[in-house]
Amino acid sequence: MDNKPNQIKLRKRDLIFHWLLGYSNETCYNYERLQALGTTAAMYPIIKRLYKSKEDISKALKRYLVFFNTEPSFIGTIIHGICASMEEQRANGANITDEDTNALRTGLMGPMAGIGDTVSQGLVYPILAGIACSLALQGNVMGPIFFEIAYKVIMLTMGYNMYMLGYRRGKSVILEILKSGTLSKLTDAFSIIGLMVVGAMTSQRVNVVVPLSFKVGQVSLNIQKILDSLLPGLVPLAITLIVWQLIRKKVKPIYVILLLFVLGIVASYLNILGVPKA
Repeated sequence: MDNKPNQIKLRKRDLIFHWLLGYSNETCYNYERLQALGTTAAMYPIIKRLYKSKEDISKALKRYLVFFNTEPSFIGTIIHGICASMEEQRANGANITDEDTNALRTGLMGPMAGIGDTVSQGLVYPILAGIACSLALQGNVMGPIFFEIAYKVIMLTMGYNMYMLGYRRGKSVILEILKSGTLSKLTDAFSIIGLMVVGAMTSQRVNVVVPLSFKVGQVSLNIQKILDSLLPGLVPLAITLIVWQLIRKKVKPIYVILLLFVLGIVASYLNILGVPKA
């Protein structure tokens, strides 16, 4: 944006304050407008900087009270950056209407939620949780500490850079991504990586064996060795696939956990299932 005389410019501290307040989007969460109230509250320092009269401030805040919902921490911050840029342009005379602002927010909240949720829940969370759980299972107190610090650092780094990208490049950067098909490619790539991580965690952390053995004549047959000859980790894989099918059929996770508890206790008592000996 050109620096003309009498132009109102947002300061770096205004942008940082707005970005940080955006993390409280869901503190005013309601099922009529979802994140709208939190988003409006976060916009206040931007609006107050750009508009002076109470009437203008009130009108500006009201246009953000429409339904809004997106991933608020990793990728969705780009929408807030774009909104700050649009408000700055509008305050300096650009022909931007309420409909333009809301159309952009409505159009972007879905795609940004898709890629943001994939990055946060399908990639960052499982990878860091896998590392943290491995440390915790070894008795290392740094497990949960590592998770909390690493997750926050990645979240804040990505959130800040996406916000500033949205502010500096405006809606043009999103239009470029949407037109090129990069968004769907990134979503697919992150989904694949996340599934690979979950699969690796399953093979490492689901430790179940079949301790049964019996004799046929003079030969002692160990069921677990037979299963390992067919496919190592067959029992953990089977249990994981059963759980996956139950969840796909909309069985509540708490019921799945209780079922695993009961089957684990009964199968262990009957010596059908056990854990590998150290």
